[in-house]
Amino acid sequence: MTATNDNVRRMYGGFWIRTAAFLIDLVIVFVLVLLIGGVFSIPSILGIEETGFIKVLVMWLPLILWLIVPWLYSVLWESSKVKATPGKLLFSLIVVDKEGKRLGFWHASGRYWIKAISFIITRMIYIVVAFTAKKQGVHDLCASTLVVNKKRVTAI
Repeated sequence: MTATNDNVRRMYGGFWIRTAAFLIDLVIVFVLVLLIGGVFSIPSILGIEETGFIKVLVMWLPLILWLIVPWLYSVLWESSKVKATPGKLLFSLIVVDKEGKRLGFWHASGRYWIKAISFIITRMIYIVVAFTAKKQGVHDLCASTLVVNKKRVTAI
């Protein structure tokens, strides 16, 4: 492998490093969902009877939290000035558009939902990262985004 190819390879976040970042973010999201869900369980712990809308809300709460919390977590972090979730930041990875610029909220949302839906359809979808030149998953290709090493990116 030439030095140029090696530098290009290190510029993009590969499969294993992105998997590690994902697992770290998954733990953080899991804790957030438990904490937020715990707040909603306080009335039942205190013996306050839940009726009507509140009862229905509590019944659907796990699904609602697992749809909203990971989405907001990913999108708010990736569209922020740091351009990455804490898991990605730990490995010096950032998410940018094709021009190396920060994603907007809706751009990051589109990327997130493509990723979520493609994961539901086929869990093998992430393996694409290992085989594309710029280490892009299907969601990155569809959203025109890159996951890059912030220490190595100079020009995309």
